[in-house]
Amino acid sequence: MKIDSKPLRYAHAEGHTDVCYSEDGRHIITCGHDGDVRIWLDIEDDDPTSHCVGESALAVCFKDKRLYVATDNHAVQAYTFPAFDKDGIITRFTAPVTQIMSRPKIEVLGCTSENMEAKICSLEGGAPLFVMPDHKGPVLSIAICPNMKYAATASGDGILRVLDIDTQKMVKELSCVPKINTFYAAKVLCRMDFEPSEGKYLAYPNNREIILLDSNSWGQRMTFSHNTIKCAISQCLFSPCGQFLAGSTVAGQIAVWEVQSGACMDIIEHPTSHNVSSMAWSPKGNGVLVYCDVAGQMGMLQNCYGKDSNKISADAESGDVESVERMDDNDEIVDDLIQNYESDDDNGISLEKIKNETLGLVEKDSRPESRVMTALPSTIPPQAPFQPSSTPSHLEHRYMCWNDVGIVRCHNAENGESTIDVEFHDSNLHHGIHLNNYLNHTMASLSTHVLAMACETPSKLVCISLVGSSKEWSVTLPDTEEVLCVTAASGVVACATNARLLRIFTPMGTQRQVLSLPGPVVCLASFNTTVFAVYHHTDPGLSDQHLAMDIIAFNGRQVRSKTVFIPLTPGSKLAWIGTSDAGSPCTCDSTGIVRLYDVTSAIWLPICDTTTHSKGASDSWFMVSVNEQAQKLCAIMCRGATFPLTAPKPIVTELPIQIPVCELDTEKSQYEEQLVRWAHTTSDVDVKAARETSLKLFALACRSEIEQRAIELMELLKDDRLLPLAAKYASRLGRMHLADKLSNLADSWERQTDKLNVATHFQELDTQETYDVTSTEQDLNASLIIPQKTVKKKIENVTPIKPVPIKSSPGGARNPFKKQQDTNKNVQSPLSLTERTLVEVHSTAEATENHDPLKPLAGETFVDWFSRNRQTLEQQNPEMTPSELTRHCIRTFKSSQTNPTEGSQKRKLDESLEESPVTNAPKQSKLSAFAFVKKD
Repeated sequence: MKIDSKPLRYAHAEGHTDVCYSEDGRHIITCGHDGDVRIWLDIEDDDPTSHCVGESALAVCFKDKRLYVATDNHAVQAYTFPAFDKDGIITRFTAPVTQIMSRPKIEVLGCTSENMEAKICSLEGGAPLFVMPDHKGPVLSIAICPNMKYAATASGDGILRVLDIDTQKMVKELSCVPKINTFYAAKVLCRMDFEPSEGKYLAYPNNREIILLDSNSWGQRMTFSHNTIKCAISQCLFSPCGQFLAGSTVAGQIAVWEVQSGACMDIIEHPTSHNVSSMAWSPKGNGVLVYCDVAGQMGMLQNCYGKDSNKISADAESGDVESVERMDDNDEIVDDLIQNYESDDDNGISLEKIKNETLGLVEKDSRPESRVMTALPSTIPPQAPFQPSSTPSHLEHRYMCWNDVGIVRCHNAENGESTIDVEFHDSNLHHGIHLNNYLNHTMASLSTHVLAMACETPSKLVCISLVGSSKEWSVTLPDTEEVLCVTAASGVVACATNARLLRIFTPMGTQRQVLSLPGPVVCLASFNTTVFAVYHHTDPGLSDQHLAMDIIAFNGRQVRSKTVFIPLTPGSKLAWIGTSDAGSPCTCDSTGIVRLYDVTSAIWLPICDTTTHSKGASDSWFMVSVNEQAQKLCAIMCRGATFPLTAPKPIVTELPIQIPVCELDTEKSQYEEQLVRWAHTTSDVDVKAARETSLKLFALACRSEIEQRAIELMELLKDDRLLPLAAKYASRLGRMHLADKLSNLADSWERQTDKLNVATHFQELDTQETYDVTSTEQDLNASLIIPQKTVKKKIENVTPIKPVPIKSSPGGARNPFKKQQDTNKNVQSPLSLTERTLVEVHSTAEATENHDPLKPLAGETFVDWFSRNRQTLEQQNPEMTPSELTRHCIRTFKSSQTNPTEGSQKRKLDESLEESPVTNAPKQSKLSAFAFVKKD
């Protein structure tokens, strides 16, 4: 009987389309380039159930009452069936997932991706069970043996590889795949398949024929071909019984062969000659084959076994009815057995029986229903420990560490020998180091003072001092502990063990501290004498890791710690942690978002999205370091991979630090981004450029006719020198009302000083010493964690204690204990955006200038001088009457005009004389100071 072809029908938008059957064969599931997953009862179903999973979906697979879909975020997402609720993420890639496959006899998923990776994953997710290496192109397909012994992959580098899963070694390698650079350009997908019963054979397409390999000897068993096949065969698929083999060409031809005889049952021509992108046999074993093409159309072939598919289906259904009737006949016997079993067991408690007796329900067996109950959503596995800026340990040539100090490489030879090379960016710091890796070190950390290396087994920490004579020291951990992470800085060396202990050493090997971590460690970082320990503070959720970081500062025997939570992008993992040149902790997750922890405000800031700098979807960035002063971060672009290769040496790229504010393409948002970035990072900000940026933002508000925003900006910045410029600009624009408000703003700042200081909450945030392990008199550790700008701010805000000079008054009345008021005080807000860049710089500059506010200006009259300084003079002489104050000011004004060049020196001399304890002593000669004075 010839194969019957059903008419094609529209399934999805044009593009790669995938199809599969449910395990019972009652539903057809398709996914396509439009991002929808549709569930069909049959090819003639006019109203299929449709679910949107994203912008595109390349692969779909049904296994154990769950659907697994390759979404556009490069993840394999699980869904319940038929409710279609999200049920966890099985695995993630850095490029689109090209195929998801499984078989009834295996409880795993085979997943391939365009990023040259192929994985065998558990159905519950977590770390992959087996990762197939050595692909040099996008992986197009994967096939797994039913007994989980072998796995085969075909990649765009032209190689078909067969690997032994147990030994993880390659057993067969064939050149049968056309070479391509991307999955979207592939016409021949080279979809292969193992014989479904025992995996005796492997069938794979090779040009215009299908070759059958014996899985024992890997020799060619037979070939399947036909003279009417016009072009290359793209994929082949065994029937569920293993007796038939179907293959499709890039021109849409579909042929079915009988495996035993090799005879071709029939060849079906595609009506539109489109390439067939996927095929699926019906699990009912009725000879029905469904397929989809690259145009988004779905078709069906019947009678592929040489028999009428409808009769085969009817026979199968009658067999099911007979089995159901037999089960119904034996229900009473089974119920009696269950009842007798439960009644004989004195200790057994039947919850169903208690419910029936209490609620009066009909008693029935609950065991079959318990198998149908949906299990609770499983959480993702916790992230394993890793070394920042390192590549996977199974590589033959890998980076153990790459940071701003240097590069540590490890080379493993085929004969088992291993070497370590250390290269320093600054050759003046230290010369290169070459070591024989006798202990098989797998982790390393490099600083300007020490090179630290360790391995899990044997648990031994080896450090080489880079200062002086390069002495080496080592420490052996107890037998029950294994090193999981290691870090080194200029003043500390630390390692975390599986016993959740953090062991601290000095650079020369002195054991300094042993601390307990609250959870399983993930990674370590350090800066000077401060250690940053990242660990799991709770179990992971359905898709997120819950990480926390302890910032532990050491100063002698004193230890100060602070715990902060690490933010991550939903569904991502921590990929890198380090510190900037100013000591601020920085992180990068697997989605490429770089964040910086502002120590003074205790907040995390996203400073860069590395994906915006990628050229391809499969590209990723390998983090190296962050430089706050230059507002740059150093990273390495990895094309089609997650880590760089050792040869050739990759190029380090500088990416700009940029806060992701809204509407970043507008001029207003760019100025706002600069102000926010300068406020929270230790950058070399030019005061003139900062003022220009603020003034431009003010000008934009004025041009937009939003005067209230302009006033709000000036109140937010609180810069005394910027305010006159803004008022002058407003007056030039003819906005006199705005200029008057700005002129009165400085006076209102001084009057509202006390009101601003009432906010105790912000005062506490402003004054808390988060990382200081010493008092303010011995603030040695502040520069190790807190940027230097914060230390300057803290010192400048402290009013120095000095004696107040005693000034004479006309009436002789004076108050030597009255507090002198500072009239040139800058009012600063704890919420000021440019507090670090504008206010501090100007306040420091003003403090250094020798400017006397009471000194008359050139050509200034007494009336103008008195009106300008009247408030200051009244505050300095509160006990004088107005007439006395006027006479005193006239004398002061005349004395300043008589000798203006020596005013400052004369005032200093007067102050030194006034500060002398002897004010009315009689005149003495110079030698009398050396005369002998007899003690009483």
